[in-house]
Amino acid sequence: MTANGSRSPFERLKEHYDHEELVCRECGFEDEDGTWDAEADGADIVYTHTCPRCGAKREHALGLSDRETAQEHVQEQR
Repeated sequence: MTANGSRSPFERLKEHYDHEELVCRECGFEDEDGTWDAEADGADIVYTHTCPRCGAKREHALGLSDRETAQEHVQEQR
């Protein structure tokens, strides 16, 4: 595994979601083996997760120009 400094802030944020945000807010199911998907279109990056039990969808979206918000999310990981 690489050191924190060699991964991008977006990779570290996805890792946070993969480890900390897998309990469904709708039904309470903990998706222990689940992961968040990340898609970028050049202007935004969108992280999504769908609960395998109830199908509820969650999303975190960041504008790539939204540097302050991205940095706040990454700082929470440290």
